[in-house]
Amino acid sequence: MDDSQGRELTRSMHRSTGSFELVLSPVLLGLFGFLADRWLGTLPVLTVICVLVGFSGACVRLYYGYKHEMAQHEIGQPWAKS
Repeated sequence: MDDSQGRELTRSMHRSTGSFELVLSPVLLGLFGFLADRWLGTLPVLTVICVLVGFSGACVRLYYGYKHEMAQHEIGQPWAKS
């Protein structure tokens, strides 16, 4: 492995591919919803809502992050739209 490959590998290791967002967002928001449910006495309602909001937010963030990254790759390419 030469230096340029090593630098690229190091750069890509510090970039998230979305796995953490897809897992941690619903889990953390679900925990918050569970605690709020126990406090308010509405056990499954806020937990389910918070998990769905966390998962939806992670999906939206991944989608727009992907679109932005692909737009950056397209800049200056011969097939790019003007």
